[in-house]
Amino acid sequence: MIDFLTIEPENLNTGQQLLQTAISKKGWSARVPYEGCPHIFITRSANEDEMHIFSTTPPTSSFAAAHLADNKFATARILDSHNIAQLPTMLVGVDDAQSDAAAEFITSNGDVVVKPVDGGHGKGITVGISSVDDLPEAVATAVLNTKSLKKALIQKQYKHDQILDIRVACINYEYVAATHRTPATVIGDGHSTILELITRENESGVRGEPYHAPLAFINVEAATRYLGAGINNVLDEGQSMAVLGVANYGAGGEIIDITDDIPEWMIDLSIKASRAVSLPVCGVDFMLSAIPNKDSTPEDLDAVIVELNKCPSLAIHDLPTRGTPRDAVGKFVDYLETL
Repeated sequence: MIDFLTIEPENLNTGQQLLQTAISKKGWSARVPYEGCPHIFITRSANEDEMHIFSTTPPTSSFAAAHLADNKFATARILDSHNIAQLPTMLVGVDDAQSDAAAEFITSNGDVVVKPVDGGHGKGITVGISSVDDLPEAVATAVLNTKSLKKALIQKQYKHDQILDIRVACINYEYVAATHRTPATVIGDGHSTILELITRENESGVRGEPYHAPLAFINVEAATRYLGAGINNVLDEGQSMAVLGVANYGAGGEIIDITDDIPEWMIDLSIKASRAVSLPVCGVDFMLSAIPNKDSTPEDLDAVIVELNKCPSLAIHDLPTRGTPRDAVGKFVDYLETL
């Protein structure tokens, strides 16, 4: 075991750097098995045992609750049982991706999204599937990115002229912060192809490994799947285009703080969802049809919860691409102090 607080910050991701600072401010000590390990053992005083956290997962999150949150299909069923509306979903495997049931699901719901049942960071997700003939490749991609359950989740695609991806952070079943996450985007110069623009973005020096750089690399392979032949199109000067269908920082998107713009009913819904799965530290992912403000009604936003996270990145709230830092990591460490 090594002293977590003496590790050089450049050897840690941004979340661990913030934890290192917050723990130091408390005057606590902390150890890790090795540099970069998310298992952190904290000692708050000489007469207390070590407290074991996993990144932002506190000791008050049970294994069962964490395992449930990993399973998006099970989570959807639990939320539905608590009268929290869910998009229609079903499970499929590689062998039944072209089954009658899958075909009927697409017929009934229109375009679908295919995602890993227990994946994360936007990996393995395919959007805009409208035919059962396109399911096998998307399901295989999703299954490759699962951790345990070798199934894919197919879900009715949320369709609006404008779609916002929102992350709400709750700590100790209290609202802490919210961000609007945008897909990886490039801006045209009138002569470069989208592929060339992506390559230039990735080589700009601003983008790097996810959770280590201000912006993450844009996955060229994923962008090619999303855009198809359109990746070779030339954008007009100043024209902006999303090159991925997934609004996720880990996939190259931006993070915009909107903490002060979330209506009370949406805050209440986030806390209700966190309690439904017994996660005192929880990231609640919404899709909205409009930019929220304090006075927005449910009808204004058509809000749908699409995922719960047992170990949410709190660094995105402290280091947004745009907007006010919220000291979510500090609030997490304050919560640990109460345990």
